[in-house]
Amino acid sequence: MSKELSKTNDSQLFNRIGGILTLARRHTVQTVNTILVQTYWEIGREIVEHELGGKIRAEYGKESLKTLSKELTVRFGKGFSQKNLENMRRFYLSYQFSQTLFTKSETKKIRSTVSRESKPVLSDKMLSKLSWSHICLLLAVSDTDARSFYEIEIASNGWSVREAKRQIDSMLFERLALSKDKKGLRQLAEKGQIIETPQDALKDPYVLEFLGLEEREKWLESDLEQALMNHLQKFIMELGKGFMFVARQFRISINNEHYHIDLVFYNKILRSYVLIDLKTGKFDHSDYGQMKFYLNYFKENMNDKPDNEPIGIVLCSDKDDTFVEYVLKDEKKIFAKKYLLTLPDKKLLLAEVEKTKEEFERRRK
Repeated sequence: MSKELSKTNDSQLFNRIGGILTLARRHTVQTVNTILVQTYWEIGREIVEHELGGKIRAEYGKESLKTLSKELTVRFGKGFSQKNLENMRRFYLSYQFSQTLFTKSETKKIRSTVSRESKPVLSDKMLSKLSWSHICLLLAVSDTDARSFYEIEIASNGWSVREAKRQIDSMLFERLALSKDKKGLRQLAEKGQIIETPQDALKDPYVLEFLGLEEREKWLESDLEQALMNHLQKFIMELGKGFMFVARQFRISINNEHYHIDLVFYNKILRSYVLIDLKTGKFDHSDYGQMKFYLNYFKENMNDKPDNEPIGIVLCSDKDDTFVEYVLKDEKKIFAKKYLLTLPDKKLLLAEVEKTKEEFERRRK
């Protein structure tokens, strides 16, 4: 056997073993995470049952957790702050598992008197995707539908804790909910974001706080475009599922006249090009005509056979919904969407969601 062949075989052996070790470590991390999360749930159960058994008042309960935190930290190290113990308690009160970590005989405890029928179940699959830091974020979401939505999206998209926090803070659930009826809201909570039509993939408003731009009128569209390119990865995540960047200032030439589309993306779920026209001002009917021109050009010259019709988004700083409704009446491929340079006002957005729900209820009657 030649030395070169031997080296090749050694290299292949190294790669195979390296792959096995990488996979094993990944599974080890997932297993450790699952055991840790279930252990914290069990600790939460012990705390709740202790409180119920002794009928402990809330004030005494806080002092009890404070003392418990000190003793556990001395014996077992970090991870048992009073706040973390409170999260473990809330975790037990908020969730149940398809199967528990310890058997009844191991814990030597009677079944908790806290009702578990109304608590959502964390499946083994979901559990393997959620770290304790993710769960602490979810526990801070009071709306159960929104919390269920974020559970699914974190698991399916592999969001880091930082990205999950951003999506929760930017009220992704509420922004998507504004375009749903009551049935759609329930589906959003139970299944996460399912994209079947262009409208399913879009938000209103888009939140671009990561650009670091101030809310002021003197920004040029080129400034906004450059800021988006500087934070392209974050912008793609804000756009949502399936978006891939294609081009900036895409040039169209007709009879020696040149036109430029600000941003072009492709959505692999919808199998459509998505053209974005940026506006630092209010949506106008002329924006519709310009986007219609862009879409017609792409449909005729850029689309391949497997592609669906392109989609156009006029991303503007402001829009009048009644005006937009008249301009885009019966239009299914062009959308006027608003962007915000700061996080939305939570109360206002929640009020809009409630107003939408009430409007759909009135229409059904």
